[in-house]
Amino acid sequence: MADADEAARERLDQDEIAKVRLGDDAALEALLRRHEAPVLRLVRLLGVAEIDREDVAQEIFVRLFRHLHTFKIGRSFRGWLYRVAVNVVHDHRIRMSKRRRREAPWRDEFNELEDNAHLPSRNAEAMQQRDRLESALQGLSERERAVFVLVEMTGLDRKEAARTLGITSITVRRHLSRARKSLQRILQENS
Repeated sequence: MADADEAARERLDQDEIAKVRLGDDAALEALLRRHEAPVLRLVRLLGVAEIDREDVAQEIFVRLFRHLHTFKIGRSFRGWLYRVAVNVVHDHRIRMSKRRRREAPWRDEFNELEDNAHLPSRNAEAMQQRDRLESALQGLSERERAVFVLVEMTGLDRKEAARTLGITSITVRRHLSRARKSLQRILQENS
């Protein structure tokens, strides 16, 4: 059933991309609206600070629109979109790293406090688990985190994750194994 749903979504994406290429703004809006939440979730899981998530997601969709003409009909749109997202997040990290070198170091701590100040307490346990996992994800290398998030948290298969990241399936398997072991160790240490 899930495979049928995924295939139907993929066909819908392919149809809308064809319409977008012909100038249909409504098709573009539908495509963006359908993928907005998954992209925001991916951006969060890849470790982008809450304050930057909307901007990074917007940059992903701008880049997607600019390069939509390069998308090959018949390939997985979701995989292609996630590759764009991973690349934009990587570029964002580089920009932020350069900016942090120029700014006062206390700003990161202040931004983290601000990010978490408005979280609802009624879902405290679920939020605490999510925070523990996201914190543990920060302990992984950038590549391990990307592989783990794409395979384990967004449901891409290993081959699709490999295409998305531009690496081999064997490399995906190796990074996934390392990520799982590291996460298990980090979560045990922090419990």
